[in-house]
Amino acid sequence: MFYAILSILFLTLAVWVINKKSPVQVCPPCAGVTLTWLWMFLGMWFGLLSVSRYELLTAVLMGASIGGIVTELKKMFAKLKEKKERENKRVESLEDKLKDCC
Repeated sequence: MFYAILSILFLTLAVWVINKKSPVQVCPPCAGVTLTWLWMFLGMWFGLLSVSRYELLTAVLMGASIGGIVTELKKMFAKLKEKKERENKRVESLEDKLKDCC
């Protein structure tokens, strides 16, 4: 557990530093958690880490990543829904204006 926390902190700091110079911005805590569970998963896959010791922690970190992704997708879909509703209102008002013109 100590190594996972240390890894999250180090990777978060590394991504934060990279974000300062990169045109593409990435959420540092999200990247830190994702990269941590990724190296832990690969370590278990290749037999470098004990599965019984790291599987629960890896699963929790994966779940946190999935929760963050779902939250961001929810925000994105809400924006798309609002945009579509605004377009529908604009089309309806345009149709009403065309009905009244002749």
